[in-house]
Amino acid sequence: MRVSIRGIGKAVPDRVVTNAEVAKRLGVEPDWIESRTGIRERRYVSDGESTATLGLTAARQAMERAGIAPAGIDCVVVGTCSPEHQFPSTACVIAHELGMTAAPAFDLSAACSGFVYSLAVAAALTDGIGARRVLVIGADALSKNLNLDDPVTAPLFGDGAGAVVIERDESATPMRFSLGADGAGGEQVFITAGGNHKPSTPETLAEHQHCITMHGREVYRSAVRTMTALGAEMGAGGFDLLIAHQANRRILTDCAAALDVDMSKVYMNIDRYGNTSGASIPVAMCEAWEAGLLSPGDRLLLLAFGGGYTWGGAMIHWNLPSPGSVNGVAKEALLGVGLP
Repeated sequence: MRVSIRGIGKAVPDRVVTNAEVAKRLGVEPDWIESRTGIRERRYVSDGESTATLGLTAARQAMERAGIAPAGIDCVVVGTCSPEHQFPSTACVIAHELGMTAAPAFDLSAACSGFVYSLAVAAALTDGIGARRVLVIGADALSKNLNLDDPVTAPLFGDGAGAVVIERDESATPMRFSLGADGAGGEQVFITAGGNHKPSTPETLAEHQHCITMHGREVYRSAVRTMTALGAEMGAGGFDLLIAHQANRRILTDCAAALDVDMSKVYMNIDRYGNTSGASIPVAMCEAWEAGLLSPGDRLLLLAFGGGYTWGGAMIHWNLPSPGSVNGVAKEALLGVGLP
């Protein structure tokens, strides 16, 4: 699918939640969290913020950088597993806030693989419905779905959004995608109640059944195994930078080791944001580009694994000119070599 990225943006909440804050509630040491996850802090939405407000901010930044007004967008796709409502879709909410009145807009649910799935669907839409430009957003605010007393999930998740504007471009090197799913792993990362199968009741709320539950060891093994196989498939021809879903630092390092990839080619920001689910990859892409780690012609490999189970990979030949390092963030601090 011949499309190019015209603009990219991100949004994270201002509220920083440190390991010290999480650890105090759980009765553990802050170092216990970092040693097991690589996470030092994460961001939580505050009152008035939500999946849609984060997605809207990221979308506006991406469109501004692309130099494209909302009227120039032909479709909006949002990858999220924490939607604003059951319906209307978060994409419809964002499109309305942007002043769009006719372009199709819809959500896609693939958990932490949501952005890669959404990007693949959006690229296909440039052929399928003749859309010239598609706004693709990955956004989640899973802090609202956490049991803050659960030592397995409470330290892991944070909130954020990332967005890209893609445009049909016959001169572009085709993006390649590989997607998959296995529902047998569905209950390994799960929100039990709140859907049609088990509607919310006072009892399910009291038992935290509307919160994320996770079987950490099995998810860890499945993520490493699946993303390693996907990376071997998608990256066989070589790549310049790997951005994988930021779920756990050990998952990233184990995947890199299994693929025999030097950590200098692996981008990581999990220490600052934790697991932001569908926002993880687009936020990382945006930061890597802002820091000058991506230049036109670079081969960018994306790998994602999430609840479902779902997984997805993408190979993108980067086309946006680099803006250089911003905000005083050193390149080394954003790559695997910059972390202790």
